[in-house]
Amino acid sequence: MKMTTATAAMIGALVRHGRLVRGTMIGLMGLSVLLDVLKPSHYSRFPWDGIPGFTAVFAFLGALLLIGVYKAIGYGLVYRRPDYYAEPDDDTDDHGASGHE
Repeated sequence: MKMTTATAAMIGALVRHGRLVRGTMIGLMGLSVLLDVLKPSHYSRFPWDGIPGFTAVFAFLGALLLIGVYKAIGYGLVYRRPDYYAEPDDDTDDHGASGHE
């Protein structure tokens, strides 16, 4: 139970400081692109390996694509209407499953 409380407190702190967290993440992404541009490429197996910032931008776009695919799968296969598990009314039984003829 103690771990649950600590996790809830940490998530609550992240939510309360949402703007700071967002700014920090954007700054870290920008820093990774900047470092990729500034550092010399010692490894150039493919032509695009020599493009400054390509790896960071490619990884970011790949992450966005994965998030989009997972959300599409979630909305298409997992999520249900709020009343999906509601009990059917006996009056609206169109298939004759109630046993009355």
